[in-house]
Amino acid sequence: MIKKESSNAPQKLPLVGSLQVYKYKFSNGLKLLVLEDHSSPTFAYQTWYGVGSRDEVKGHTGLAHLFEHMMFKGTKNHKEGEFFKLMKAVGSEGENAFTSKDYTAYVQELPKEHLEFIAQLESDRMQNLIVDDAAFTTEREVVQNERRFSYENNPDGLMYQEIFGLAFTEHSYHWPTIGYEEDLSRMAATEASQFYKNFYAPNKATIIVTGDIKHDEVYNIIKKHYEKIQTSETLNIQQARESTQTTPRRKIVKFNIQIEKLYMGYPVPEILHEDIPALQVLGEILAGGKSSRLYRALVNTGVSSDLESGVLENTEPSLFLITTNLQKNKKAAFAESIILREIQRLIQEPIAQKEHEKVQNRMSFAFYEGLSHNSSLARFLGKYEVISGNFEEGVKLFQKSLVVNAEDIKKAAKKYLIPDHRSVIIGVMK
Repeated sequence: MIKKESSNAPQKLPLVGSLQVYKYKFSNGLKLLVLEDHSSPTFAYQTWYGVGSRDEVKGHTGLAHLFEHMMFKGTKNHKEGEFFKLMKAVGSEGENAFTSKDYTAYVQELPKEHLEFIAQLESDRMQNLIVDDAAFTTEREVVQNERRFSYENNPDGLMYQEIFGLAFTEHSYHWPTIGYEEDLSRMAATEASQFYKNFYAPNKATIIVTGDIKHDEVYNIIKKHYEKIQTSETLNIQQARESTQTTPRRKIVKFNIQIEKLYMGYPVPEILHEDIPALQVLGEILAGGKSSRLYRALVNTGVSSDLESGVLENTEPSLFLITTNLQKNKKAAFAESIILREIQRLIQEPIAQKEHEKVQNRMSFAFYEGLSHNSSLARFLGKYEVISGNFEEGVKLFQKSLVVNAEDIKKAAKKYLIPDHRSVIIGVMK
């Protein structure tokens, strides 16, 4: 096969205000997004892989998250433990990694003079990771311990896991990102090695660089270290579609807790659906701050101590989630009845202009605040580039949310927050 040469002419795309994103694509499928900001002598460098727990198959769950850990093991060029030592030596901050249902990302922020250093390290991890029995067994034990701490002994982690398990019966969003214990226990290094070959490749990756750098210099360095890395085979993973839910689903989970917890989930569309902006605003009206409807109905009345609501942004159809922790001796079933009442009130009664404007102001502040730092700006670009195919979709979502009107919000609530479509997890004392 004859490879086409990469063009060094980027797409120059507006973000907001004077911010411009330079977007490159290499012959091996690797995407590069660069945003220059010379206000401080640092830059964020993030690598986003388009692989998450939704790309796993039943009986082999937890591989995507396990690889978040495996990527910090040794490579053919760097021994185990060297990555963090080298990063510390150059003054790096915020080294982290996270896995979701749709993506896995590796993030760090460094002084401006160390761009080639981090490009060399990350390109090495992409192609030369050692996935042997010893490394695999060690990290599997780490993940199993994390599972026990973060999920099995953590009520909120388990509640989040349970709501997806209840709401999704056919789609791969059903299982937790961390995987099931029985799958982890029987997992072998050979599976992990194949997963690495399938998904840790340039055609599955997007590199984001934001900060005190020049876009053409970034391009040349990325080309030097990444362009010769081979692509992986494109896998055609068919996702099952959920059947329409016709009756509420309920589950009670017992914990060592002193209060009850409530998680309610409603099926909603994927990130690119036209109704997502209205659902985003709806989430803020219900539980965005102390003046929101559910805060006044639950927290101000002494029923709950805190609450959240909002549409979960995913590549595939997901959930509109409402969560709350009850005050001591208060019942989750009572809180649920209040939530259902407030949703019906929102559908039936007018939404005041002042309330709507306050929500829009909150959303605007949060959006621009999220673009004010190298790392959060890179995270915005990476997330939307991966889950929607283009970071510009994230900007469009925000812009559309500002023109959503009161009727749009009411229609979204009526269309999606249907009582018979809800899944409910109640956490109670053992």
